[in-house]
Amino acid sequence: MTEKLRILIITAPYGNGHFAVANGLIDEFKKYDNIEYSLYDLYTEDYPATTKFVKKFYFSTYKKGLQQQAYRFFYYGSDKLLDLKIAKPYLRFGIKKLVKKIEETKPHIILNTFPVNCTYNLIDEGINIPVYTVITDYFANSNWISKHTRLHFLAVNSVSMQLKQRGIKDHQYSVTGIPIKPIFYKEYSDEEIRNLKKKFNIDENKKVILLVAGAHGVVPNVNKIVNDITSEDNVQLIVVCGKNLRLYYRLNRRFFKHKNLVLFQFVDNMHELMRISDLMITKPGGITMTEAANIGIPVILYRPVYGQELENAIFFSSKRAATIALQEDELIYKALTILNDDELLNDMKNNIKKIAIKNSALLIIDRLIKDYQLFLEEENDN
Repeated sequence: MTEKLRILIITAPYGNGHFAVANGLIDEFKKYDNIEYSLYDLYTEDYPATTKFVKKFYFSTYKKGLQQQAYRFFYYGSDKLLDLKIAKPYLRFGIKKLVKKIEETKPHIILNTFPVNCTYNLIDEGINIPVYTVITDYFANSNWISKHTRLHFLAVNSVSMQLKQRGIKDHQYSVTGIPIKPIFYKEYSDEEIRNLKKKFNIDENKKVILLVAGAHGVVPNVNKIVNDITSEDNVQLIVVCGKNLRLYYRLNRRFFKHKNLVLFQFVDNMHELMRISDLMITKPGGITMTEAANIGIPVILYRPVYGQELENAIFFSSKRAATIALQEDELIYKALTILNDDELLNDMKNNIKKIAIKNSALLIIDRLIKDYQLFLEEENDN
């Protein structure tokens, strides 16, 4: 084809991962003169009130209660729920707005970084555009999976088991890894690591823990975690509070100028902090875990909630690349145990590196272009 390949990327604002994957792909698309792309947040653009409510509900699932149980039921029950007739309005939600967007942008390809179910129903509207999906976690529930999807791009091969249970054939998925910022693929020399440690006032002779405390669900009882870890002479703790300014100022007041604590608000150089750390404490989001795998930093996963977080945590812990902690005492014990056991720490580093797939965006684009050509050939034959 001589005209530019037009790709409509559809994403959603529920968690940071879906936009991060979309932007990672866009960064790669920019390198191609023969590709045009547009980013479409269907829910925010066309259903802002509904999206605001759903986002509020989604983040409320990090607290124990009815919301968490409701999300658990929806996530794990989707296998059966989506096959019921009463699910049809849910599966078609947004279809009219999507059709209008397609008429405006005239894409050759639709690429999902969120399970937008109505894209699977375009054929019912007489629209024959190939749909592709990047699954942004290390597990896929039924919302991600459709026989009408040309290719599902997977983080790891084990995700294919969930697809096959839903009738997906081998030619309908490709293991590419999850796209992340290219900076996380960069290898650092020992000298560069030493310079980074000087930059952040990190003692070269101490082990370093990175606590991402601004993530949803990590904040409870963080004072005790910080207090107990920083009381160890051979450990320094980096705490990233993100946009949680209340937490930042609270910790800053309580641990002012503590020699073993380095405190940050929001950062745009997380890759550097991860590079100089020996162990990370965070929530098991798909993007975060992919970044950790590519850098090679073991992870303690604190209080994963039901759904994709728990499934990501189960996967990484099964590979002995991470461990799960449900209480702060357990977290502190595991963190110090791992840091004081060099053999265990190195094993975990090696294990998490084995999970990494580099240059995922490039792999996805390559498969996308090749499969689209195959799609055109199939259409011509018909």
